[in-house]
Amino acid sequence: MSAPVLALLGLRCVGKSTLGAALAERMGARFVDLDEVLATREGQPDAGSLLREVGEPRFREAEREALLEVLALAQAEGPHSATVLATGGGVVEDPTSRALLAGCACLWLDAPIEVLQARLQAAGEESRPALGGGDPVAELPGLARRRAAWYDELAHARLDLAGLGVADALDLLEAAAAPLLP
Repeated sequence: MSAPVLALLGLRCVGKSTLGAALAERMGARFVDLDEVLATREGQPDAGSLLREVGEPRFREAEREALLEVLALAQAEGPHSATVLATGGGVVEDPTSRALLAGCACLWLDAPIEVLQARLQAAGEESRPALGGGDPVAELPGLARRRAAWYDELAHARLDLAGLGVADALDLLEAAAAPLLP
């Protein structure tokens, strides 16, 4: 039996890493940021740098390999050690990664596109480059449309974070996660 993994899904800038780290701390679980694992494995400062360097197809392949590594480590930890995993927003683009995530407890963190666009604009293009090399803010609505069915297929619940501050969003996330983890 593998260790329980709670995978947080959702578009970039929705708060998967911030909320995931806080949730793991609150629940006494291990926290893993897939983008950080990916960047470290590939010798890059961050996932955005890797995407710019190798392009999306190779990025998705490396992301899948990182996901396999994270899930293998979680399994090695044993069934009583929970892991909260902040995924990359596009991890669902790869069919093999989706199949791997189907074995996890998944929560879809969602927020209005306008909110995510404002956060992305504030973060800057360097940290979150566009997949197609264009404007990362402008591509968000298309990504949301393309990925929504995949998020919905995998998620045990969709959490609408619209208008919530970090503390309230964390409370909502904890309430949704509690029945999914030991």
